[in-house]
Amino acid sequence: MTSSYMNEAQLPQRVLLGAGPSTVHPRVLQAMTMPVVGHLDPSFFRVMDDVCEMLREVFHTKNSMTLPISSTGTGAMETACANIIEPGDEVLICRNGFFGARLADIADRCGATVHMMDTPWGKAVDPQMLRDELKKHPGLKVVGVVHAETSTGVLSSLEELMDVIHEYGALSIVDAVTSLGGHEVRMDDWGIDICYSATQKCLGAPPGLAPISLSPAAMDVVNNRASKVQSFYFNLKDLEAYWSQTRAYHHTSPINMTYALREALRMMMEEGLDNRVHRHARVAAGLRAGVEALGMTLLAEEGHRVNPLTAISIPEGIDDARVRRSLLNDYDIEIGGGLGEFAGKAWRIGLMGESCREKNVFAVLSALESILSKEGYEVAFGASLSAAQRTIATFDE
Repeated sequence: MTSSYMNEAQLPQRVLLGAGPSTVHPRVLQAMTMPVVGHLDPSFFRVMDDVCEMLREVFHTKNSMTLPISSTGTGAMETACANIIEPGDEVLICRNGFFGARLADIADRCGATVHMMDTPWGKAVDPQMLRDELKKHPGLKVVGVVHAETSTGVLSSLEELMDVIHEYGALSIVDAVTSLGGHEVRMDDWGIDICYSATQKCLGAPPGLAPISLSPAAMDVVNNRASKVQSFYFNLKDLEAYWSQTRAYHHTSPINMTYALREALRMMMEEGLDNRVHRHARVAAGLRAGVEALGMTLLAEEGHRVNPLTAISIPEGIDDARVRRSLLNDYDIEIGGGLGEFAGKAWRIGLMGESCREKNVFAVLSALESILSKEGYEVAFGASLSAAQRTIATFDE
């Protein structure tokens, strides 16, 4: 009997509308097929330089320490904490969802004394609440905040929060995994000290790299640590030596993933960063209008909704897993389920990067109308599609 692994792998072509990864454009996939060269080959150094230059544009920064970590977004989260935090440091984490909790967990593992500021899931981090909390903890080293909380679809106002953090002399760590490339992220203008993201969402590349940028003030902290960074792999001083003109070997870089990121960023430059952000806003508005026309409720508070990811409350009596299974098996559409407090209670529909297209809004709404009606949910057929089409058509009026 022949083992299945002797056969060529056959994978379905999905419409990826979950919380990531998102669909990858053929140009980006094609870039991955370029010849593999050595990670110390001068021709690859030129690719590295292009990537760093374009990442600075996306982050809106002049930070020299701007590069992709060889990992997914969680690795960049760990990089930020491991390099900035030393044992005994006091940090405050703004927790308003699943990934704020993860940031706190990693900070704790790095030896920090972690203080939590909890905000109800579905609500944005409040600047005045943060100011009041910071008064209780003089001498904090770091404040961590998630810009776009992927578990709830909530967008917090970074510009206001950074102002508050600076009032109290702390460094900021910002999770922009879901927002970078889909919302404006202005590191220098807003005074963000450490910001990280991931390639598989609004940047439009496959998962596997995690852009990060550190301000000069943050790098001063890294360079003047009293203790060694606990992680060899995520040690930024060594990584800087590889990504700078020194080109000192640290680890074997994921060559073909770097090709992919370069092409994805090049496509962003062609589209224009403002146009990319506007596209995410327009398409998301259409989805939200369609969802509400179906009689479903958005979980994020109005005025603080993430465009690349919309979190929806599952209607009473509807089986979460069965609907998502039908979307996947019958329509080849993937959406995300809830995490943490929202497990089994929410659907998360991602419209990120190449997946952020009007056709995908109409596809998922049409499929949901059919599936929900079979589940006994009252549906006015076509109403969600009409609402979405009208909103998208009139978005710029």
